[in-house]
Formats: sequence, structure tokens, C-alpha cells
Amino acid sequence: MKINIKNKNGFTTVDLTIAMIVVLMFVVIMTSISFNVYQSSTEAKRTATALNYVVDIFEHIGVLEFGEVSASYEILEVESLKALEYTDVSSSGVTEKVSGKIGTYNIDLQIEDYKGEGDIKIIT
Repeated sequence: MKINIKNKNGFTTVDLTIAMIVVLMFVVIMTSISFNVYQSSTEAKRTATALNYVVDIFEHIGVLEFGEVSASYEILEVESLKALEYTDVSSSGVTEKVSGKIGTYNIDLQIEDYKGEGDIKIIT
């Protein structure tokens, strides 16, 4: 009787190929998830910054007297908008507009009299 003793320890090429495919799939999935999280957080930061600008402007408008509310350079003199570059100020009848740019954000403020009566102003 002959005993055949072979060392069957180790990995075959098929085992290594399957392991590499599994690791590669894991890396691709994790990279994709990381990229999506990065994009979402960047968009959330941009939205929050834009919202902060809007809140600052409306809070500034809220402390003004009704007669002082008009689309002019002074309306956007808010602490957070010190670097604002004005691009346009226009007035046509009951509508006044002021436009500016701060960083990558465009700010367009429009104030108009509701139905031209002057008692109510719509701020956009």
C-alpha cells in the first residue's frame, strides 16, 4: 500500500483572481460612496452659505423703516456682504432692482410696490 502525501496548502490562481475581483469591487463601491458624500456635503455647504446671505439681507431689511426700503446700494450694506461687487442698479416705475456678485454667488434683489399702491412692498 502506497500512501500519497501531497501538500495541498496554498492558493490557486483561481482563488487569487476571485479574491482580487472581490477586493476591487469593494474599492470601487467605497470610492463611489465617498465621492457621493463629498458632493452632497459640498452642495449642502453652498446652499447654507447662500441661505445665510439671504437671511442677513432680510434681517437688515427688517430693521429699516418702511420708507427706507428700496433697491439701492445701501440696502445690501450688510456685514457678511462687505466683498459684494455691484453689477447693476435699476429702477422702472414701481420696480427697483439691485444686482451684485460675491464670490461665486449672484445676488439679485428686487423690490416692487404691490399693485403700485405703495402700502405693501414685495421683496424678491
